[in-house]
Amino acid sequence: MTTALPLSEGQKAMWFLHRLAPGSAAYNVVLGVRVHSPLDPETLRRAVAALAGRHELLSSVYEEEDGQPVRRPAPGLPVPFEVREVPGGTDEELTALAREAGARPFALSGAWPFRVVLLRRGPADAALVVAAHHIASDATSQWLMLRDLLDAYAAGGAPLPPATVPYSRYVDQERALAGSQARARAEQYWAGLGQGTTAATLTPDRPADGPAALRGTTYVHPLAPALAARLPDAAAHARVTPFALLLGAFQAAVHRCTGLDDFLIGCPASSRIGKGTADMVGYLVNSLALRARFAADTTIGDTVSEAHLGLLAGLARLRHPVPVPRFAMAVTLLATDRLPVPGLVGAAEPATYGGLRLSLLDLPHMEGQFDFNVELRSSADGLTVVLRYADELFDQETVERFVTVYTRMIEAAVDEPTAVVPRIPLTTGDELAELLSLGDAQYDDW
Repeated sequence: MTTALPLSEGQKAMWFLHRLAPGSAAYNVVLGVRVHSPLDPETLRRAVAALAGRHELLSSVYEEEDGQPVRRPAPGLPVPFEVREVPGGTDEELTALAREAGARPFALSGAWPFRVVLLRRGPADAALVVAAHHIASDATSQWLMLRDLLDAYAAGGAPLPPATVPYSRYVDQERALAGSQARARAEQYWAGLGQGTTAATLTPDRPADGPAALRGTTYVHPLAPALAARLPDAAAHARVTPFALLLGAFQAAVHRCTGLDDFLIGCPASSRIGKGTADMVGYLVNSLALRARFAADTTIGDTVSEAHLGLLAGLARLRHPVPVPRFAMAVTLLATDRLPVPGLVGAAEPATYGGLRLSLLDLPHMEGQFDFNVELRSSADGLTVVLRYADELFDQETVERFVTVYTRMIEAAVDEPTAVVPRIPLTTGDELAELLSLGDAQYDDW
């Protein structure tokens, strides 16, 4: 029997959630691409094995020993690779099959925590799905997995060089900080931040029927290009990052939609801080909590500045995986220009990598982790708001209304930083004129 290895604090949380709902796909991380070039299945199978050989978390199983979750290397298990022939399928059918391939739950104790599925519609027409459980991956890791898989395929399925730094060293460094004064100060900071406030969420359209179902759906809203183009200059003028501006606008939207004057939201952030972690596949995420307070005279500029300061304070404590106050709404940023496989997100034409022509197959995933999980995708072409929400609680119309308010708060943060948040109009001049014109309708025929 191989040696049992300890988990990181984040992995322990993932294990708990897996045991809570082993049939849920809420913690599956999925990346899909359309392949417009011939692919040899046997070479791809060897490439999947090479991927698992490079990253220790992928070729491990997860179980409990003496009441504690542990990881065991298991290099002899079958390679998790599937090929399905789907000749004649439509684009919609291919996407549905790809989503199903990514959404199947993982049996962490008996198999590796990832899978690669090839759906072949024709000799040079296929969908490639790379899925993993969050206990062994995160958003950045999923792109690293795709890159390494394609690199191994281009090399004929030959073994890949070992990772620069093993994940076990990351766990050791985390454990070494457990008794430090810095960790104690981080615990004190987060405990104080959560005192006397609440986790924000929108008023549900229907009450939860028993425990959370850990499932959801996705709503995608591209921000108007002209508005997205003004974000960097507006953020620079406010002396904040563009993400802080978007985060402050989000907090203002929550305030306007809920009436809450003091609340918390979350911000999962990458903990890839140490040397060698940039290319590490694993769970490298710690969450920050951000508190927002509103008064009758709070401006959108005030809110943005406070969001910036809250981010800085949280990031200074990111290395210490200590409990943060509970939150139900989360916001993250995905900078697509930094992805390991470039040219896929937002591209009108297929990109070429490793001799293959590829285009992104945007598969919804990680739905149901929070009431609302907003991913802000920044690219050279603009900004897209990807909102994953618990559909057992909210209707799409509710989500659409929230995004409308959020967009209005972004506009105010960019163009009117001195605008008082409670008094920012939620309609444009043209929209207001149209609403008022309804009062002039003739009712003679009623």
